[in-house]
Amino acid sequence: MDLKTASTIQLYFADEVIYNVMDEETATGLWLRLEMYMTKSLSNNLYLKKQLYELRMNEETTVLEHLNFFNKVISELLAVDIKIDDEDKALILLSLLSESYDHIVTTMLYGRKLSS
Repeated sequence: MDLKTASTIQLYFADEVIYNVMDEETATGLWLRLEMYMTKSLSNNLYLKKQLYELRMNEETTVLEHLNFFNKVISELLAVDIKIDDEDKALILLSLLSESYDHIVTTMLYGRKLSS
């Protein structure tokens, strides 16, 4: 039963995580090792915020890949109780797009007037 549980948990790991816990064979061992990803320490919070604000879309990256990684970082921030409102998420995402999307970003930011 424990082996099935551990295997099920491992199915949900991102590649960067699985390499750090691949030697664990019990669900309890996995859970304990995973707690380092969920710590609410100041350094972890700063690391996650830095990861978000330094995220830049490469020209080779698709928008879908970029959006998936962006959402992953947002989810990790939510997991440590750092909430970013939708308007800020949209602005951050637009600012992280590659230069080839500048015309779209400009249109989205300045092309419409806000209704009062």
